[in-house]
Amino acid sequence: MAKSHMIMQQVLILDGEQYEAHIKVFEVFGKPKFPQGYKVSCALVEKETGVLYVLLDNHEPYGYHLHTKLPKDKNFRVSIDVQDYKEAIELFFDEVKKVQNEK
Repeated sequence: MAKSHMIMQQVLILDGEQYEAHIKVFEVFGKPKFPQGYKVSCALVEKETGVLYVLLDNHEPYGYHLHTKLPKDKNFRVSIDVQDYKEAIELFFDEVKKVQNEK
């Protein structure tokens, strides 16, 4: 049976508690859906309403990608070309800054 273990889990409070950034990284073994060996999920959520504004995840066939038109268009994705999950998380926070600047 394929195994996995969490290597990172954080909840960061942003903008005076208006938003939460949820970061999760799992190292996965033997799962072809995650060929680099990591499952990553980063979500920017408005704390009061629970509305999701930005989501970063990775899985086949898309690889690392951002959902940047949330909450209106859940199926819109932007592929990102990164070397590892750390670089992907940096790009997630670039998108977070855009949302913060729009509000």
